[in-house]
Amino acid sequence: MDFLKYSKIYFTIAIVLVLASLFSLFYFGLKLGIDFEGGSSLSIEYIEERPDVSEIRQALSQVEDISSFEIQPAGNLGVIIKIGKKDISTETYEKIIAELKQTGVFEESSTGIETISPLVGKEIKQKTIIVVVVSLLAMLLYIAFAFRNVSKPVTSFQYGFSSTLMLFHDIIIPLGVLAYLGYLYGAQLTIPVITALLTIVGYCINNTVVVFDRIRENLIKNRGMKYEEIVNKSLNETFTRCVNTSLTVLFALSALYYFFANEESLKYFTLIAGIGIFIGLFSSVFLASPLLVYWLNYNRKK
Repeated sequence: MDFLKYSKIYFTIAIVLVLASLFSLFYFGLKLGIDFEGGSSLSIEYIEERPDVSEIRQALSQVEDISSFEIQPAGNLGVIIKIGKKDISTETYEKIIAELKQTGVFEESSTGIETISPLVGKEIKQKTIIVVVVSLLAMLLYIAFAFRNVSKPVTSFQYGFSSTLMLFHDIIIPLGVLAYLGYLYGAQLTIPVITALLTIVGYCINNTVVVFDRIRENLIKNRGMKYEEIVNKSLNETFTRCVNTSLTVLFALSALYYFFANEESLKYFTLIAGIGIFIGLFSSVFLASPLLVYWLNYNRKK
């Protein structure tokens, strides 16, 4: 396959997707979850059997005073319910307990409600931004260091910059999708979604490094070949491997999405991770290495 022949089409697709994602982020915005915005947390321990999450969600939807909530199983019989309301009145609390009693038997003495402070949410947002920025910088430095002895004509910094730019591409598109889903279905940016984004970062950089490493090997073995030919040869040699590993992960995520469709936190975790890994496969094969070739040709013309 001549991967470089249609590189302009690949770049056009990537630019359109990134612009659409940025529009979605700025126009619709991200709906922050309770962990970020603050609210209340209610813990319950059932006596005999914990009901299905969908049954608990159906019961809580009958309470008019609460508009948003998250349900997380805890242990064998416990449930943690995070409610997007900071001050829950006694009347609302009694309505919640009354509805939950319809789902199963639990002791009211086992229930407890705590306030999730907005200050905690603010701290989580700051730490999340720091984690993402540090991860991107660490990837840039790692690639630049790992390829410091790579043969010319492309420098190690160019490898690192290309991989980091692809990571921005791989993260911004799932975020744009999440913003649009938030507009349609109320999807929120939660801790599991942040985990999915960090998973995308690690997984996609792995695919990109595999391709770059093969380019480095072929630069040493085939010194008489043009750089464009070496890149195309390396992409052909690693394409099947990248596709197979990505499909393996996507199959596992599809199973998680199917069997835990009622678990909202897992549903959006698997959806965002799946989109990111698919986009990451596209960027690792069709964007990262062709970008190096384009950069080299631009420098030659200049």
